[in-house]
Amino acid sequence: MSSTTPTPGPKLLDERSLSGILIHFLAIPTSVVGAGLLYLLATDEFTKRNARNALDWHLTVLLITAITFGSLFTYAELTGQGIADVSVLPSSVSTVASVGISALFTLWFATTLWTFAVGLIAMVKAIFGTAWRYPFSLALVERFESHINLPGGWPLVILGYVVLSPLLIWAVFFASTNDIVSILSAFGLIGLILVLTPLTGVAMYLHSKEDWLQGDAQQPYVVVHVGVPILVAAIGYAASSRFTQSISPQGDAMYVFLAAFWISTIVYLIRWRMRPSK
Repeated sequence: MSSTTPTPGPKLLDERSLSGILIHFLAIPTSVVGAGLLYLLATDEFTKRNARNALDWHLTVLLITAITFGSLFTYAELTGQGIADVSVLPSSVSTVASVGISALFTLWFATTLWTFAVGLIAMVKAIFGTAWRYPFSLALVERFESHINLPGGWPLVILGYVVLSPLLIWAVFFASTNDIVSILSAFGLIGLILVLTPLTGVAMYLHSKEDWLQGDAQQPYVVVHVGVPILVAAIGYAASSRFTQSISPQGDAMYVFLAAFWISTIVYLIRWRMRPSK
């Protein structure tokens, strides 16, 4: 996909957007999450093009990361260096596999460094009005977006959060102490905090905007559904710091936020289902 030709003169100032410029910089630390959420929220075409380019690149990096560390985990398990502690690979195959793992890590490391460079280049290009496509990125969003159809739409995402959130929290605190279960639970909690929770907030915003709040005098503003849990978390942090001997008030505040946001999503779904019929 070729880059968009810059538009000269005053018209350029109307066509570019601050979010379209900053997304490349913000996506460096936030990766797929930041680029993906802005892509979903963007209504301005310039912002959407830049967010799509950033998202395509970070999805490519995520794919390389998954292949690299997935291969490393598989190699460790098959050579007796993992949890199973049983080697099933012949030494000759193990040697070849180790070379392949090294090559993958070299590619992953180079790609990670390249992310900083292309992100800053894309931001500068966007300042001058160009939606620059990152070199070597796969056109994943453009290729598959039209083929993705989520049955149930955004309410299904919100309901998924309501169901999955307590299960993941339960797994962290009460599941088996088996190493693999603990590792999966930890990754699940990270995914809940960094991916599923912000996606659910975006889902509530987009669903309310597209569906049931239009023309409704009793608008349950989405900012309340997100803002109240943040306020409750701040109170929880203050209470934990002041009245308990907790070693991690920040962690306590995070769990308080997750609990409050979980209740907020349930309230949102109830209010949506009980809305007056149009």
